[in-house]
Amino acid sequence: MSLIFLYQLEQKYYPKFIEALLLDMRTSNYGGTVEDQTLGVAISLLEEPGKYTDLSLEKIIIGTLNMAITLQSSKYGNITPQTVGEDIYNKFTGESNYWFVGYNMALRNNKELSPQDALKFAIPVIERAAKGRFYITPCFPNTLNLFFEYYMELDPHFVPPQIPTGDTFGKWTPEQFLVWNTNYSSSLLSQSLFAVKKYKLDPANLPQELSNELNHLIAMDREDNGDNEEERTNRATSCCMII
Repeated sequence: MSLIFLYQLEQKYYPKFIEALLLDMRTSNYGGTVEDQTLGVAISLLEEPGKYTDLSLEKIIIGTLNMAITLQSSKYGNITPQTVGEDIYNKFTGESNYWFVGYNMALRNNKELSPQDALKFAIPVIERAAKGRFYITPCFPNTLNLFFEYYMELDPHFVPPQIPTGDTFGKWTPEQFLVWNTNYSSSLLSQSLFAVKKYKLDPANLPQELSNELNHLIAMDREDNGDNEEERTNRATSCCMII
C-alpha cells in the first residue's frame, strides 16, 4: 500500500468523519459535556488537519471516542466492576486516569469554557487516549461504522466487529464494552515508524512527535514479546476482543 494512497484516503475520509460525528451529536444520546468538550473539538481537528495536532486521522478518531466514552461513563456510571468485570474495569480506569491528567484542574480554573479553551484542554487528552486501547460501546454508532469502513478500505480482508447496541445512559454488559487492539495501524505516521525501525534510521533528527511515537511503539513491541505465535496470529486476523 503506497503512502500516496493512504494520504488520498485520509483526505477522502476527513469530511466523512465530520458528517458522522454531527449525525451522532444530533441524536442527543450523550451528556452535554461529551458534545461540548470532545465531539466539537474533534470536528475542529478534522476541519483543519495538521493545524492543532500531528495525529493521523485514525488516531484522532480513536482518541476522540476514548475521551468521549470516559466522560459519558464517568457521569452516568455505565461501567462497574460488577457489570463488565473487574479486570477490564481496572484497565480502563487506569488508562483513562492517565489520559485525563491535568484536565479536571484546567476545567476548574476556567469556569466558563469557551470553544478555544475546550480545544486547548482536550487536545492533550485526545493525543494520550489515541495511544491506548480503543473502547467500543453503544455510543457513536455512525462514527464507529465509518471507522471500520475506513479500515476495510485499508485492508480488504479485514472483518469488522459487531458494533454493540443498547442504552447509552444505562449499565453496559461485557458484550457492550469491547476492547480494540490498536497495535496495528496503517496511518501515515505508523508507516513512518515502520520505516525508521526496519531500516534502523538515526532517530536523533526525527521530529519530536515521531520520536515519541517510536519510543511508544518499541515499548509496546517489548510488551508483546511475551505473546505466543498463536496469539499474534489471532490478533492480526481480528483486533477486537473482550478482555
